[in-house]
Amino acid sequence: MTVSPQEMDRALQARSISKSFGPVRALTDVSILVRPGAVHALVGENGAGKSTLAKALAGIERPTSGTMTIGGRPFAPADRADAKRAGINMVPQQLSLVGELSLVENFLLVGRNRIARRRQARALLAATLERARVEVDLDAPTATLTQAHRQLGEIVVALAEGAHTLILDEPTASLGPLEVGGLFEHLRSLCALGTAVVLITHRLDEVRQVADDITVLSHGENVHSGTAAGLQPAEIARLMVGELPPPVARVERTPGDVVLAVSGVTAAAPRDARLDDVSFAVRSGEIVGIAGVAGSGQNLLLDVLGGFVRPESGRVELDGAELASAAAFQRAGLAWIPEERTEAVVPTMSLAENLTVYRNAVGAAGGGPHAARTGRDEVAERLRAFDVRPVRPELPAAGLSGGNQQKLLAARELADASAPRVVLAYGPTQGLDLRAARAIRERLTGLAAGGAAVVVASHDLEEVLDVADRVLVMFGGRIVADLPVAAATTDRLGRAMAGLTDEPEGGQA
Repeated sequence: MTVSPQEMDRALQARSISKSFGPVRALTDVSILVRPGAVHALVGENGAGKSTLAKALAGIERPTSGTMTIGGRPFAPADRADAKRAGINMVPQQLSLVGELSLVENFLLVGRNRIARRRQARALLAATLERARVEVDLDAPTATLTQAHRQLGEIVVALAEGAHTLILDEPTASLGPLEVGGLFEHLRSLCALGTAVVLITHRLDEVRQVADDITVLSHGENVHSGTAAGLQPAEIARLMVGELPPPVARVERTPGDVVLAVSGVTAAAPRDARLDDVSFAVRSGEIVGIAGVAGSGQNLLLDVLGGFVRPESGRVELDGAELASAAAFQRAGLAWIPEERTEAVVPTMSLAENLTVYRNAVGAAGGGPHAARTGRDEVAERLRAFDVRPVRPELPAAGLSGGNQQKLLAARELADASAPRVVLAYGPTQGLDLRAARAIRERLTGLAAGGAAVVVASHDLEEVLDVADRVLVMFGGRIVADLPVAAATTDRLGRAMAGLTDEPEGGQA
């Protein structure tokens, strides 16, 4: 790619970067050039080294070998704070805002000048919002903001700290199509002001939409660098994972008896829309998809279905019985994949301990020797079956990339041996590459074929339409559309997600 002298003055460049974690080689001789005023897409399959490279650029990890420069000047940050002082900041996939604090208070918490006055901090953030053409409430607790506004809030805080290069790790994973479009408009505005953006993503159509440059990693090595212009998603996918076999054809299933029944449920939670008289049913062998923009009530609904939040009124029944707690649901055969994987994966526990946490709990309570068995070979086999990399049962889960943590969670919840009665999955393939995402979706349809009742909520309409037999659309805490997948066109779903629908409320039994 051609870089002007003006661009080189602030260009971030890494040359021949390698990084090892003990015997595991995460990066081998990788180079990247990030130009001011451009969006640089960083793509690759899970475990390809994207996050490791990003963390090296952001000062979070120190390379084993290689060099970095900013504007031709040596750049070797000792830590993240050092990189921030040089203008490089990373917004992680798991957002770091303290939910009880406002954006102003979060900024005071992380800002360089810890004794800065609140009025000065607010003025700086307000000026940054105006410059970036972003509208976010500076004074509301960030836990009350939508996912899109929390994402933008993190970016605004990073800019206020002086960042001229932003590294965004999967920023669209929890956003719907409308929110993604809004985020990209903001990114283009920032680029027009000279900000450089490194965009880590698995959604390859996003590369076509917003990226100027692209780097493709595979198994820790650089397999492609250059302009993104004219590069089609299919070609990027081939560079990432090679040739994929054709997808398994959709098989029509005949639903059986009602397994999960929701009747007149009303509930409230701080971070989502209040549920208002929600009713529907999921049958054995059926996959029900739930769509809606962020904050429409999907998160709260799945929390109620899993027993994590008690409804104020109404009933949730599994096989005709009302259960008292999340533990009771789990014992009755519930598999649970939340939107935030940190709610289900314990980073300080090993891969083996994460996979067997339910079994060990049963064994500790007197479930017998089989319940407590934690064979290393069995764990390794499960890790390989779900392509969790590296296959090291003793490794703490924190040592995995975000995508591999997601696969670890799926390996615990969706393995055939667990034979769940009900599956609740929120964005089950977020952060996964094409091959891994397809494998998880095939697991979900396989479990439904085996008789499980499956609920899949996602901000990714493609994911919902790929697996669902029926699609419910939520808006403002209510079900505003209930459509068989054959009738769930993108236009019809989009109107319902915006609250523009004549569909009857409620659901099919």
